[in-house]
Amino acid sequence: MSLKGKSGIRAGLLAAVVGLVVFCINCGVEFRPVANPVLQPGGDPQTTAHALVVGSNGSSADGTALIIDVTGDTAVALFSDQSCIHCGVGRGPVQATNLSGTDFVINRDDNSVSTFILPVTPGGALNPPNIVTLPQPSPQFPGVTPAVPVFGAVAQSTLYVAETGRNSLAIVTAANFAGQEIPVGIDPVALVATPDGTQLYSLNQGDNTVSVIFPAINQNVGSIALPAGATPVWGAVSADGTSVFILNQGTSTVSQINTLTDTLVPSTTGCTQDTFCVGPAPNYITYEATRNRAYVTSPSGNSLAIIDNNLGTVQTVSTAGPPCNGQHPIWVTALSDGTRVYVADDVTNSVCILNTTNNTFTKRICLVQDPGNGTACIGSATPISIASNSRATRVYTANQYTTGPFTISSICRGTTAPCSSPASGVVTVTGSFCNGSACIEAGHPVTIAGVNDGSYIGTFGVTSVNAAHTQLTYVQSGLPDSSPSGGTPTATVLPFVSLIQTSGDALVLNVAEATTIPGFMTPPLTISTGGQTPTFLTMTP
Repeated sequence: MSLKGKSGIRAGLLAAVVGLVVFCINCGVEFRPVANPVLQPGGDPQTTAHALVVGSNGSSADGTALIIDVTGDTAVALFSDQSCIHCGVGRGPVQATNLSGTDFVINRDDNSVSTFILPVTPGGALNPPNIVTLPQPSPQFPGVTPAVPVFGAVAQSTLYVAETGRNSLAIVTAANFAGQEIPVGIDPVALVATPDGTQLYSLNQGDNTVSVIFPAINQNVGSIALPAGATPVWGAVSADGTSVFILNQGTSTVSQINTLTDTLVPSTTGCTQDTFCVGPAPNYITYEATRNRAYVTSPSGNSLAIIDNNLGTVQTVSTAGPPCNGQHPIWVTALSDGTRVYVADDVTNSVCILNTTNNTFTKRICLVQDPGNGTACIGSATPISIASNSRATRVYTANQYTTGPFTISSICRGTTAPCSSPASGVVTVTGSFCNGSACIEAGHPVTIAGVNDGSYIGTFGVTSVNAAHTQLTYVQSGLPDSSPSGGTPTATVLPFVSLIQTSGDALVLNVAEATTIPGFMTPPLTISTGGQTPTFLTMTP
């Protein structure tokens, strides 16, 4: 691209504008969620410090947004159509970001963006999200080409939404579509903004290019060609904003862009195709500011690549051997203090921990543990994304696991008839709590429906399961005291969020259950996502 006059424009922008850094990602045809920290101004910690889990209910129904208070490990709010019509987010939510207390959710299947302001305190009043529909047709595209938004990025206090259907970026405010779209390359699938918000990069999968956007003037000022067959999927930016890293799935490489000149940095590592060669078919990249490193997961290569931006080197570490025994690492998050990296594996249903001092894996955490052996991973948690908070105290995973429904023959609490002196809080099923190889295990959140004492439908946590998987023990005061006199109650394991405490690197335990039922292994604290399949998890400072 021509750089004539560009340095003067950039100097003026740098002096005038301060923005945010947002990593936004999508892999094009088949969306895979990502977990990134969302940087925003300080303020009321109950407003800004939260995890946001977006859930999908299919392409024909509205999705959900679960808000978790990261200071108290509690669900603050669930935006869902179960509470009122159009109280959920749009159809097919795939990505979200935040700006000064306002959350933005990108909805692919109904061409919309949901915006809502969080409750100030847990249990506070909920305002249904505002739905901003991207017009069909639009001012720049007068035909009927659908927008197909896939994710958004914030730069200069403005939300930019990548539209794969129109090869453009839509400009959206908290209230409405701004009526303007910026043409970019073919099939934009990711956006990366510099920390100061003066530059925005659109990763275009259809023509293997990166479009350079100046948000101050809302113009595409040039295009950077990637290697042939690159197929870019994700992007990340260095803390100082001088480098943007483009993850190329097609060539198993990472391109590094010098943002001062908007040119590709040549390889110094012997990678013949690009700046850095990583594991085969990589799927996700994140950047950690303390050590100035980028981390890349390669599911098919069963590995993690570590790019040292200080030295310009790359190291690939296998997750296949002990202690990880990995099979398919899909997502990675780094603690803000730079000490450890956490890699989620959706086949082994676990998280493996990397010591960044010597770049070796030190421990594996099972997201669903064998009550008799905490190091054995059981069940099918299926984590789809992972994120850590800014204080480096918590790591969250969003898990897509779901089973059932399973028919219940009796529900007992205490000795209430018709139960005959059972242990406290017992559910017995007809058949087994297994669906193929997927079984209900201790630590799972389970929903029960069909109980005829009123309109009860609730969620409880499993404390233990017997060897035959025909009876489970639970603790939840809201469950009925006895089995129903009629009907066919059913139980289903819900998708859930797991919490890891970085002090000791262990799952957060539900202390209340340990004191309620002595003798049973305390299950990890899990938070239900509201019954819908999580597609995205992000965390604010």
